Amino acid sequence: MKRKWNWVDTTIVIIIVLLTALFVNKDKILGSRKKAAVSNQKDIVFIVEADGITQDMLTDLEIGDQIFSQNALQNAFVEEINIESLTRPVYKSDPKIKVYEDAEEIKASIKIKAKVAFSGPYMDLGGQEIKVGLPFIMKTTKVEFPSTIKYIEVK
Repeated sequence: MKRKWNWVDTTIVIIIVLLTALFVNKDKILGSRKKAAVSNQKDIVFIVEADGITQDMLTDLEIGDQIFSQNALQNAFVEEINIESLTRPVYKSDPKIKVYEDAEEIKASIKIKAKVAFSGPYMDLGGQEIKVGLPFIMKTTKVEFPSTIKYIEVK
C-alpha cells in the first residue's frame, strides 16, 4: 500500500520546524528578562590626583564633563575640580630647605561620580581598574592626562 503526502503530514513538519527554531533562539526571545535581573554595577565616587601638570592641560576641563574611554562615553561625570600650585624645594649650601611655588606646574584633584562594573573585589570603568594607588588616565572628549586614584567611596 502506497502512502501519499497530505496536509496533515505537512502541518506536522511545519510544527516541528517552528519548535526547533524557537528552541534554538530561546536566548534571544527570553534574554531581555535575564539581563534586567542581573546587575553587576555599583555607584562610586572617587578622587584622582594629577601632579606636575600645566594649567593649560586643564583649561578645557569643566564640571559635568563625561569620562571617555574605549571609544565611548562612560557613565562617569566630573563633579569637582580643585587646583593647587606645587611647592618645590630649593637646595643650597645653606642647611635650611626653602620652598617656592612653581608657576608652571600645578596639582589637580578631580572628584568623579561613576557607575562601575564590578566582579568580586575588582571595579572597572571603561577598561581601567579602579583601585586606590593605581594610575588612571583622566580622559574626556576635550582633555587627557595621567593621574593616580587617591580615594574611593562606594555608594
